[in-house]
Amino acid sequence: MKTQKLFYIGEKSNPQFSKSYYVAYGQLTKKEALKRENCAYGKMYLTSYNTKEEYVAAKEKLYNNGFRVVE
Repeated sequence: MKTQKLFYIGEKSNPQFSKSYYVAYGQLTKKEALKRENCAYGKMYLTSYNTKEEYVAAKEKLYNNGFRVVE
């Protein structure tokens, strides 16, 4: 059985920064995504997208709203 990969963007919340920043991970399995949510400092929240079009649109929206999006 083939594992479905979704597209993920993670929101990194860190008390040292005035606002969150985002990490665009691309395609990950659910298991890989759960590993990415564990971070040493602050919190990481991942949002999944079913299609590449939704994923790209979400990245553009974040960027246009003034957030930093790291690839």
